[in-house]
Amino acid sequence: MDISYFIKIFFVAVSYFLAGNFSLAISPDNNIVTVVVFSAEGIALASAILYGKRVWIGVLIGQFFLAYYHGMGWQPSLGIAIVNSAEAILAVVLFNKFHLNKNLSTFWDVLGLIIIIVLFLQPFSALLGNFVLVKFHIIEAKEYLNSSFFWFIGNMMGQLLIAPTILLMYANLKKNDIYKVIFVVLISAVSSYLCLEVYPISKPLILLGITVFFTLFLSYRLGVHYGVIATVVIAFVSLYLTHKGIGVFVHEKNPIDNIIDLNSYFLFQILLVLLFGTLLSDMRNQADKLKNLVQREIEKNREQQFHMLQRNRLSLKGEMISMIAHQWKQPLNNLSLINQMLIFKYEDGELDDKAIKEFEKDTTKQIRQMSQTITDFTNFFSPEVSARDFYLKDVIHKSLDFLRPIFVKENIGINFDIKCETDILLKGYPNELGQMLINILNNAKDVLIEREIENKQIWFFAEKVKDEIHLSIEDNGGGIPFDVIGKIFDPYFSTKSKKNGTGLGLYMSKMIIEEHMKGQLLVSNSDRGAKFEIILPIIR
Repeated sequence: MDISYFIKIFFVAVSYFLAGNFSLAISPDNNIVTVVVFSAEGIALASAILYGKRVWIGVLIGQFFLAYYHGMGWQPSLGIAIVNSAEAILAVVLFNKFHLNKNLSTFWDVLGLIIIIVLFLQPFSALLGNFVLVKFHIIEAKEYLNSSFFWFIGNMMGQLLIAPTILLMYANLKKNDIYKVIFVVLISAVSSYLCLEVYPISKPLILLGITVFFTLFLSYRLGVHYGVIATVVIAFVSLYLTHKGIGVFVHEKNPIDNIIDLNSYFLFQILLVLLFGTLLSDMRNQADKLKNLVQREIEKNREQQFHMLQRNRLSLKGEMISMIAHQWKQPLNNLSLINQMLIFKYEDGELDDKAIKEFEKDTTKQIRQMSQTITDFTNFFSPEVSARDFYLKDVIHKSLDFLRPIFVKENIGINFDIKCETDILLKGYPNELGQMLINILNNAKDVLIEREIENKQIWFFAEKVKDEIHLSIEDNGGGIPFDVIGKIFDPYFSTKSKKNGTGLGLYMSKMIIEEHMKGQLLVSNSDRGAKFEIILPIIR
């Protein structure tokens, strides 16, 4: 056995002896069997749960010297000590049998401890301990039941008040909590003193209401361990003042009856704090866990959206390069023709200053057009930091300008049906809206080509409805299959798997409209094909 074991035994024995002496000192009859809160039993129970069965020796030593110190012979003192040490062993067995957590972290741990104390430990020690007292003629046989009742009440209150307090403090208190504990102890002691002597409350129920509210509030805000610390402080201040003949529990009757009334007050309060305080603490902990879980999910969702955005931007860059290539085809063809004309003139001997100047002028125009194309595309596909006012028609025309060479090549017609003024001012991110329009138009183009529609057509409809603009894009590609249309805006869902579709275009489009533009993006099938409707709020 290591030295720490003997230190624990010594600590338990000394603590038991001192706590027992304190309880007996404030007992009305100063008897070894007292109805006063017997705090030594709470220390014994907490020590057994924390350190295991082996602390029974400390309980045995502490109880033996306590009884012997108060005038009992060594034989009955040893008998009572054996009973109480056996009770400590029984407590460990039952605690483990019920699979309780010594941290008392849940409501069921607390309830299980209360059941063990009330239904097992105290009936066991009260009946056997008083049998020892009768056996050695410390009490008469006719006093057995009355003495057992006092033993049961005093020891039960000691265990209910002290054991959970020690266990909860052991599990939850940290070094930096010392000032908070001192504050709770001081405010609990001062409040009790004020309510019992300085400004005495005349009715126990009013006092109970005040102290229960205070201790439950501490349990919810700081943790149930602070609630039980406050309860213990209030209990011992009340015990001491009642012993001195002060307070609402002092009556013109038997002092033991006063202590029984006081114990009833303690019992009700400690049960409320332990049970309801643990429930409140559990609710707070569950709320904190839920809050943390929601926060983690939000962060996870943000990270996922960031990755989606990055993938979508890569996809958009690919589309941008494709559109730049289409836009450059005509200027490159023109440059090729201009270059060929220069060669022909050189071969025919017609290359003069005028021809060189015309060559410079024509090539510069084409190169500027190509450079402007890159600038326009780069600006258009660049992310915007803040929302700004813009005209819807500008976004529509710019989007169509980018796609027009492709649509001309694929022989796709664009039709407009505008039933409102064209200068509609919106607030938001025009580049993102334009990218979304390009995405929808590209999807329509792909469907028209894939399904080999003969007369490929896309229609733009715009209509003002109250303070909103309803913009629809419709094609004659036959529509979206019924089993797919409900998933069309889901992330990573794509009907273009064979064409390396990312499944993010429409998802990002919906996010742009609904989160960034505060609008709606809807999809349906018309009698001609797929129809996407964009609803946006109008500034003016």
